[in-house]
Amino acid sequence: MAKNIEDIETKLWAAANELRGVLSAEEYMHIILGIISLKYISDRFKVAKEKLKETGETLADYTPREFYLTFEAFMVDEGARWDYIMQFANENEIGAKLDQAFLLLEEKNLDLAGLFNKNYNSEGLDQIKLGNVVKVFSNEDFTQKGSEDLVGRIYEFFLGKFFKDRGQKSGEFYTPESVVKLMVDVLKPMTGTIYDPACGTGGILVQAKHYIEKHGGKITNIFVYGQESVQVTWKLAKLNLVFNSFPLEDVKHHPVLGTRNADSFTADQHKGLKFDFVMANPPFNIRKWGQDKLLDDPRWEWGLPPAKNANYAWLSMIVSKLNQHGKAAVVLANGSLSSSQNNELEIRKNFVKNNKVDAIIELPDKLFYTTGIPASIWFFNNDKKTDKILMISPNAVKGRMRSKKLRELTDEDIEGIVELFDRHENGEDIKKEGIAKSVTQNDLVANDYSFVPGRYVGSVEEKVDKEAIKSEIKTLASELKQLLAEFDELVPDVKKAIGQAIAYNDDEE
Repeated sequence: MAKNIEDIETKLWAAANELRGVLSAEEYMHIILGIISLKYISDRFKVAKEKLKETGETLADYTPREFYLTFEAFMVDEGARWDYIMQFANENEIGAKLDQAFLLLEEKNLDLAGLFNKNYNSEGLDQIKLGNVVKVFSNEDFTQKGSEDLVGRIYEFFLGKFFKDRGQKSGEFYTPESVVKLMVDVLKPMTGTIYDPACGTGGILVQAKHYIEKHGGKITNIFVYGQESVQVTWKLAKLNLVFNSFPLEDVKHHPVLGTRNADSFTADQHKGLKFDFVMANPPFNIRKWGQDKLLDDPRWEWGLPPAKNANYAWLSMIVSKLNQHGKAAVVLANGSLSSSQNNELEIRKNFVKNNKVDAIIELPDKLFYTTGIPASIWFFNNDKKTDKILMISPNAVKGRMRSKKLRELTDEDIEGIVELFDRHENGEDIKKEGIAKSVTQNDLVANDYSFVPGRYVGSVEEKVDKEAIKSEIKTLASELKQLLAEFDELVPDVKKAIGQAIAYNDDEE
């Protein structure tokens, strides 16, 4: 199996080129992902059959669910096997055969029900081009289990290449794998429950599985939960979970991804549940999140989040979902670290007074495929052993440039941050000039509760990076443009308030 997305990028590009101009980018992404899924499922079934021979048993000795739990593979009827599908790659029947293959898979394996778009035989989809896409992946080998979030990384590829504007407009950004690894390695989720209220394709949940396996744990010791508002992405998350051997229901038969795609604020699919770990990369700076319908919601224990920015609604909701010993990691735009408008400063003060915030890690730039917005990770802990907050600046990591515009954190970067965090968790006072510092509540009060690490860690001498400065100017210009747009929206309200005040004074006179 491809070890990482770069190994099959050429094939993804070739497949996309076959379908471009015929379908929208999102439509052909799902077609390509479905075909790759079929190849993956078929290859894994081959491996399972070989293992089955060694036991002396037959398929008839297992229910589809038992087969999946034993061999981590789905049962695949003849009409859904790759070798059978390939016989029709040059025929006009290829679409009908693919639709039938997915129907057979879903009928046999209930975990797959409803996950695939069965429209490969639809009018307007060129069957010759579709057959060419099938042939693109004919030599791909998925017989070995992969160690990465394949569904999420394919989604990331298409997000970056073909429809990144959609993500930028909605504030949704695919969480880079190295950032997820950092969050997971810091929190160390070996047993218990994990929740992601903005789970996207489920990449954070899948990375948690890899951490558990790497450290000798058992996946049966943990349940993962998530929620996603976009239907097609919710389906991808379900597909990702079943590909990675996660059950779709917990021991109480509660669906771990909810009964449907839904908004986490207005239609919480896990109401009443508390979790050991919460990890999330929610959409940045969402301006309409339904505050007016949730004014008395118990999740706003720390203060009512502002109506025109959901950042602190996410933070408050996530803290409310932690159990007595719960821990959380949340990726948010840097603007959330020091915002003083509306009620955000008050919420930040209450987090500090109740000793909820464990650490802030400010990330370096160029980590996200589709945005240059600077981001940080907030860490919360309901069972802290110290009243200090660990502040870590971007200087703590060097990263590796995957391209001129894209950086990733290295294992060495992650290990260095985890070591600092572990020392902090053990009560050690951290002071590493320009890199990290343990900050007291008095330090925060003196800096008006700013969570910007640079205010506390000091500076290190470094060479001027002209490209970084250009990128920063571009980012600031973008943020200024957004602020001006928000100001324009407020002008009518301000004029209305002034008019009411004048009218009131005239009445008084």
